[in-house]
Amino acid sequence: MAMQQRAVLTRGRVLLAAAEVFARTGFLAASMNDIVEAAGVTKGAVYFHFASKEALAVAVVEEQFAQWPAVVAAIIEHSPDPLTGVVALTYEVGSRFRDDVLTTAGIRLSFERELVNAAMPTPFVGWITILQDLFGRARRAGQLRPGLQPAPIARSLVGSFFGIQHVSEILTDRTDLEARLDEFWKIYLVGIAAEPDWAATQRGVRRVRAAVRKNVPQRDLDHRSR
Repeated sequence: MAMQQRAVLTRGRVLLAAAEVFARTGFLAASMNDIVEAAGVTKGAVYFHFASKEALAVAVVEEQFAQWPAVVAAIIEHSPDPLTGVVALTYEVGSRFRDDVLTTAGIRLSFERELVNAAMPTPFVGWITILQDLFGRARRAGQLRPGLQPAPIARSLVGSFFGIQHVSEILTDRTDLEARLDEFWKIYLVGIAAEPDWAATQRGVRRVRAAVRKNVPQRDLDHRSR
């Protein structure tokens, strides 16, 4: 195996191990020794790629942020309309919060950003921008109730979604997250949709998510190209 390929594999292994440790213990309780042990590599190999625990935390959050453009693009491509795309996006993001350790760690570290003595990516603003664009498309398609503006709907959805997933995490380790999103959308659609139809929306969301999973699988960091 070429040296460069080994370095890529080792970096991915360390990053995934760090994500597992951060997701389990949080930033303060995690130690570089914990990460070295979880990665199954030498301490020198870890420090070759990441100079500190702070550098690892930043890399985990950046990696978590980096996955979303492909997910959003796939959802837009496969959605029958913008509003179904918005709903599908919340379920797809929620499932990755629950099932993907890199995402779980990235979210936890984002909430613990004040504890990390390093410049961390700012959470929430990217999602607000994405959703504002999608709600703008929905308004132009006649899907929103008259008088509603994309920006406040986007801000309220981001606040609601992150609150829902956080409560679900605390109470059930996110095992009930999809059920809580079902409850939320049954209520929220009535408030924003020109013609709310939860059953039709659910069917559309299932089709979109199936297509997205075929085109944007969970990433394997150990085989990710640089």
